[in-house]
Amino acid sequence: MLSLLEIARVQLLENIRRQVHLVTLFMAAGMLILPAYVNAFSMGLQAFGLVTKDFGLTAISYYGLAMALLLGSSVVPRDIERKTIYPILSRPLGRVTYLGGQFLGTATLVSGSVFLLTLCMGLGIFSLSREWDSNLFAAAWGYSLESALMVAICMCFSVFSSPPLAGVLGFFVYTVGGMPNAFIQFFLREDRGALWVADGVETLQRFLPNFAIFRLKYPVVHSIPIHPEYHLAESLYAFTWILMFLLIAGIRFETKDL
Repeated sequence: MLSLLEIARVQLLENIRRQVHLVTLFMAAGMLILPAYVNAFSMGLQAFGLVTKDFGLTAISYYGLAMALLLGSSVVPRDIERKTIYPILSRPLGRVTYLGGQFLGTATLVSGSVFLLTLCMGLGIFSLSREWDSNLFAAAWGYSLESALMVAICMCFSVFSSPPLAGVLGFFVYTVGGMPNAFIQFFLREDRGALWVADGVETLQRFLPNFAIFRLKYPVVHSIPIHPEYHLAESLYAFTWILMFLLIAGIRFETKDL
């Protein structure tokens, strides 16, 4: 456990040294001024809050996805290319522990970025409306779980393929796994008549994570209560898939010639 946490700490510091956090800080500044910008074009305080939350949470979710795709698909190949992995694996340390530490450090950075952006957006809204909406963090928790799962998926693909291909495959899993049933039924089946595409997507969805359960933007924006047990259920669902992808990556990584 101590080895895993140490690898996670080193990975987190490495990403900070790469100045990845500067993009997050730039986005955080944008989230702070977003409410004021929206308020200048909105019709009333209620519209200002709805539009800000809708647009802000959408931007945060896409940012978390982009960070997960970029960092998750490159963390292991970068260590192999720079040969920094060899001193680590020369110690009495399992390769699965190495992967777990790399995942934990990367997922911590991505999830922390999601919560930071959400906090900045909440502060921006509070500065104008004088009302603090703690439900924003319910959506942030879902997006952080989604981002962490994407990190695990991209890391899994990265031990089988190159970083660009791992990112593409990760985005494919995200797109298919999160495709709404309404889009499949009304766009693919009824509007386009692409029955074989719709059947293929529905078949793949049975074997892929359902990313839709992490997206709580609609109930948060419209102040719909979320049962506390839902967060426990989505957390267990995400952790199960994360463990599965890390296990697959570990099995492949154990046989990888380094």
